Amino acid sequence: MSVIRTTKSILVGVTTGCAFAIAQPVDGAGGNCSGGSSIEVHVETPCCNTPSSAKHSDILLQYIIWPDGTSIDEFVYVDAVRDVEYEGPKGKMRVITGPYSEVGDPGVFDIEDGDGMGGSISSQDLTIFADRILNAWNHNNLNAYVDIRSSSHYSFTIDFEATIRDNSPLVDNVGELLVFEVSGNSVVQIEALDEDGQPIGTPMIVGGSDWKRVSPDRLYVGRYANNGTPRCGSFEYKATGVDLTDLGVMELNTLRISRPTDAGCSDVRADTRIVGVKTSIVPTAAMVFD
Repeated sequence: MSVIRTTKSILVGVTTGCAFAIAQPVDGAGGNCSGGSSIEVHVETPCCNTPSSAKHSDILLQYIIWPDGTSIDEFVYVDAVRDVEYEGPKGKMRVITGPYSEVGDPGVFDIEDGDGMGGSISSQDLTIFADRILNAWNHNNLNAYVDIRSSSHYSFTIDFEATIRDNSPLVDNVGELLVFEVSGNSVVQIEALDEDGQPIGTPMIVGGSDWKRVSPDRLYVGRYANNGTPRCGSFEYKATGVDLTDLGVMELNTLRISRPTDAGCSDVRADTRIVGVKTSIVPTAAMVFD
């Protein structure tokens, strides 16, 4: 059962400077549910005493505390991925899971390598890559994400394992989606779909000032060569919470993730991981419509 409680913990924000430029129309266009310069996400790292040392291993999501003190420890993961599209060059779209992880499918998997013939990207590659995304997003190891290194068009559709419901019909600081991005320097578009796969609500571009430094411990992911070999250095994970109200829906089963088409001069090469947050157990009266 989901634990939703209030706490007296004080979230201390960390002031950060932006090392990138982003077009004003999409700066801060997301949910911004963290309400400050940091977002409180608690993890376990079985390999190491501190999360900062777990860049190649499991970073297991445990609970999140929102600015109003609400603490949630139950999450909704992805149980299907489909309709993968990619129009960029080889070696620029891949799934990464820390090679020393025990949760998920460790390794670096390029989109063109699924069918065993890396010379081109086939329909079979796209189908296999959907399974790669699923293997990265269907569990609580945050060290598993989609890595985009091309500004070309991409998109894919995810189905969550259960319905995600808004805790309130109004805009608030409790997010129903937890979105991560490596370095917090890119933008990504998310859009709710109905059961027929048709867009509903309002597409949202997440990026810019939406991305927050994770507290109380910073999170890092490793750097890897094309063959998956760990390299020196790491990237800091940033995150944000998205309120379903900002997506124009009260509940959500299916989400489309894609390259924004109106992002101006923004970096659209988002390295992304998305998790649903179980903020509402059952529909409230305000959510029932005739």
